[in-house]
Amino acid sequence: MKFLRNLFILGAVAAIIYGFGYSFRLDTGNNATFKDNIKNGIERIKDIPESFSIDKILDSIPRITIVKIREGEYLLFTGKLTPEEIKERISDLIGSNKSGKSEPIGAIKPIERVHVNENFSLSQIKSPNDRAVNDPGYKIQWAISYTESNKAWRLVKQKREVRVAVLDTGVDYTHPDLKNRILKSKGYDFVNNDNDPMDDHGHGTHVAGIIAAEANNRKGISGIAGPLDVKIIPVKVLNSKGEGRSDIIAHGIRYAVDSGADIINLSLGTRGKTRDISNAIKYARNKGVFVVAAAGNDNMDADNFSPTGDNGVYAVSAITPAYKKAPFSNYGDRIQGAAPGIKIVSTVPQGGYEAWDGTSMSAPVVSGVAAIIKANSPELPPDQIEKLLNETAVDIMTKGKDPYTGYGLVDAYRAVKKLNGIN
Repeated sequence: MKFLRNLFILGAVAAIIYGFGYSFRLDTGNNATFKDNIKNGIERIKDIPESFSIDKILDSIPRITIVKIREGEYLLFTGKLTPEEIKERISDLIGSNKSGKSEPIGAIKPIERVHVNENFSLSQIKSPNDRAVNDPGYKIQWAISYTESNKAWRLVKQKREVRVAVLDTGVDYTHPDLKNRILKSKGYDFVNNDNDPMDDHGHGTHVAGIIAAEANNRKGISGIAGPLDVKIIPVKVLNSKGEGRSDIIAHGIRYAVDSGADIINLSLGTRGKTRDISNAIKYARNKGVFVVAAAGNDNMDADNFSPTGDNGVYAVSAITPAYKKAPFSNYGDRIQGAAPGIKIVSTVPQGGYEAWDGTSMSAPVVSGVAAIIKANSPELPPDQIEKLLNETAVDIMTKGKDPYTGYGLVDAYRAVKKLNGIN
C-alpha cells in the first residue's frame, strides 16, 4: 500500500484555529515560530495511506481538530487524549480500513415482549414487599427486590453523579420516565453520524429504563439505581433493525469512555470474536470504566462470542423468578454473574412500558447494581467492582462459580454493606 500522507501531533502547545483547516495561528506563549514548533514540539505519529479518509479520523475520535499544513501533511490537535492513545486509535482505524472487513453485530433480541397496561399487573411475578418508591410499576419489578437494590439505596451516601453509557439502538430521551435521566448532550448517533441519539427501534430505551428510570415521580417504574443520581449517556451504534457493525461499536465504546462514562452496558453481540471490539474494551478497562455484556439468548456456550467472551467484560446470564437459569440464556466459563431476565418491565418509545425476556435485560440489571456501587464508592476501579460483585453474589445453582450463573445472583445490598463495613 502506498503511503502518501503524514500526520503530526502537536505537543505542549496551545493552538487557536481559524476557519477549517487552512489558516491558523500557534499561541506558544514565547513567540516561537511555526518552524520552531515543527522542529521541537511536533511528532510524526502515523503514515496515512492514500486510500484512507482524513474525515474518518474526525468522525471517529471526539474532540480533535485536524489542520492541513500543506499537501500530504496534516497537523492534529488533541484534547485529553495522549499521543500514545491517538496512535492506538488511528492504528485501529487504519487496520480495519486495510482489511475492509467489519463483523456484523446486533442487539440481543428479546425472547418475548408483553405490553404492560396502566395498572402494571403481570402474572406469576412476585411483588417487592416494601414501598421504597412511589412509582406504580414498582410492584412488579422483581429484579429490584431479587438483587436487593431497594435495600441498598438507603445505605448509599452518594458523592457524585454516576454515568452509564448505553450502547444500543439509541434512547427515547423524551420518555416521561427517562427525560430527567438522560445526558443527551453527551450522546451521539454513530449510525447516522449526528448528535441525535433517538431510538428508532425500542431496545435501547428498554435497556436504559432498567438501569435508571426516574424513581419517586409517581409514574411508571423505577430503575435499578432507584433515587440515586445515575444518568444515561445514549450512544446509538445499532440501526432501526437492531443491527450494526463491530467497528462502529468499537468507536462507540471509545467515545463513551472519552465522554466520561463510569459504566458501559452492551446488550448486543455476535458469534465469534472481533479484534476491534476487544481492543476497545481493553481501552475502557485501562481508563477505569466497568463494562457489562449480555450473555445472549441462544442457549449456547458463548465463550467465543463477542463481547461476551472478551477479556475485561462482566458477562451476565439470565435467571427466572424460580432462581433457575432461563431456558434461553447462553452459558460458559466467561459468565461472571446472573440477574433476572424474565418479564422485566421497562420503558419503550412513545411513553409506553413493556415486559421483555432476555439477557439484554439481565445485563442492565447488573449495570444498575454497578452504578449503585459506584455511587457509594466512586474511586473503585473495574477490577474491584468485579471482585466485589462476585464475592457478594448469592449462590443459586452450585456453590462457587458455575458456567450457568457464574458466581451467582448479583446482590447490591450485600455489596454495599461489605463496602461500608456493615455485618
